[in-house]
Amino acid sequence: MIDCDDQADFWQFFTRGKQPGKNKDYHRLGDSTIVWDKKRESIRNTANPEGYAHVVLDIDSPLVNTVKAIIGGQPDLVLVPINTSQEIKALRNLPRTLKVFSNLAKNTGVNPRVVVVPLGVSGDSVKNVVDQIASENKPTNCRTAPALPNLQQKMQEAIYRDYRCIWSYEGEYSQIASYFDALLKA
Repeated sequence: MIDCDDQADFWQFFTRGKQPGKNKDYHRLGDSTIVWDKKRESIRNTANPEGYAHVVLDIDSPLVNTVKAIIGGQPDLVLVPINTSQEIKALRNLPRTLKVFSNLAKNTGVNPRVVVVPLGVSGDSVKNVVDQIASENKPTNCRTAPALPNLQQKMQEAIYRDYRCIWSYEGEYSQIASYFDALLKA
């Protein structure tokens, strides 16, 4: 797992609030390794991706740096979240984002599955934007996931305060693990 932003949110989640010490710092957690990669270097220079079933890139970065990380990491799956706090901006930028993935496939051969994930927003509004994009301007393997209810407040509490996955809470949240599992498998 690679955290490519300067906020260390992913790192802090898995280390229960600790800060990374330096670039390329790492933390082992069971059969996973979390790597702090502030410089956004190629994953092949950072970790041995062949040694893992999954590699997760957590990127909060300008699009040009995200593209660099994607080319270096060559992921097989990219999730594009559309959340309620950034809905208008995210929907406005979605055609440009999907065109970047389309161009990546044409120009570099990097062609991951792309799943647009409505997080607390209408799945229909996201699907309408995706459907209006010309096929040559979106990835060949692109789909919109079912909408997840607006859980932003509970997610913030789980991730940033309690350092827990939301599905680890009793009751209504326990079924959310299957939603995220389906995102990875489809």
